Amino acid sequence: MNLLTETSLAKEIARQLGSPVRLKTWSLIVTVFGDAILPRGGSVAASTLGEIMEAMGVEAGAMRTAISRLAKDGWVERRRDGRTSHYRLAGQRGREFRDAGEKIYAASGQQGAGGSWALVFQGGEGDNAECSGTIPLSRNWLLADLDRCEAGFPEAMVYQGSFLQMPDWFQKLLAPQDEADAMHHLNAVFAPVMKKLEKGWQPEPLEALVLRCLLIHGWRRIALRLKGLPGELLPGDWPEAECRALVAQLYRNLLVPSERWLDQAEVRAGGRLAGMPPDVAGRFN
Repeated sequence: MNLLTETSLAKEIARQLGSPVRLKTWSLIVTVFGDAILPRGGSVAASTLGEIMEAMGVEAGAMRTAISRLAKDGWVERRRDGRTSHYRLAGQRGREFRDAGEKIYAASGQQGAGGSWALVFQGGEGDNAECSGTIPLSRNWLLADLDRCEAGFPEAMVYQGSFLQMPDWFQKLLAPQDEADAMHHLNAVFAPVMKKLEKGWQPEPLEALVLRCLLIHGWRRIALRLKGLPGELLPGDWPEAECRALVAQLYRNLLVPSERWLDQAEVRAGGRLAGMPPDVAGRFN
């Protein structure tokens, strides 16, 4: 199948993205809420959500089962307005996605060079100081930028120096192969879509929204696992920069038509919210 000539491009992308592990409907719904619905007030009519999920290739029965599970597990809340049901992410879940968004939509995920980096071993059971400059490597080991950790690590071993060598087992802690494989897979799935857009293809608004949500669904699972290491500690062929650049550019290209569809859809109980939210326009910038 030549996916570039198929009208069901979004469904084909969903199929490829879910290979070898099939995409979970409930997880796709959470991505749609977090990426597209949450910035516009957070509430969406069940029929509107169903239209989005159908365009992804999700059957109505599977969507109903997944949304019921999410409601039961406290992920979403349901409210009826006459005959219409509206769903929104539960308050805590919405905050969690907003926090995760700082990593998902960041222009760069790597720590800058020039910090005062040290290798820290936490051997005790007590809590150690936490700061934004710590990068966990395993249960006991972490890298820390001491310039950003004023409290220090009083109960830990701290070593600062230069690496004479970095054996394979340590490099795998820094840059696991499964993370690299996931980025290569995401690139392979979405690079043809980017080329199609560069040749002048203009997706329909709903298809643009679905492609955008599928893109973020694949990327968020990667972005939330990346450690944010400084470039000098990563392998020369580490694919993060290439993958993030593709995601950012494709997201920007899909943004305007996808927001056009949301302008026409009921995304908040009691009315429609028109216009692109400022925080969405600023993603990946």
